[in-house]
Amino acid sequence: MVVQVNGKLRDRLEVAVDISEQEAVKLALASPNVAHHLGGGEPKRVVAKPPNLVNLLV
Repeated sequence: MVVQVNGKLRDRLEVAVDISEQEAVKLALASPNVAHHLGGGEPKRVVAKPPNLVNLLV
């Protein structure tokens, strides 16, 4: 799964094909590189298309 912050690639995660949207977002937010680019804040909008993509918009 590709994890983006503001449309820019920040991480890639290996996930199950049948992962739920909530679990995909939870894994994306747990990534250290993603957390660094979020600056400790919460995303204003989340676009999740599991198992392919999670885009966090600040």
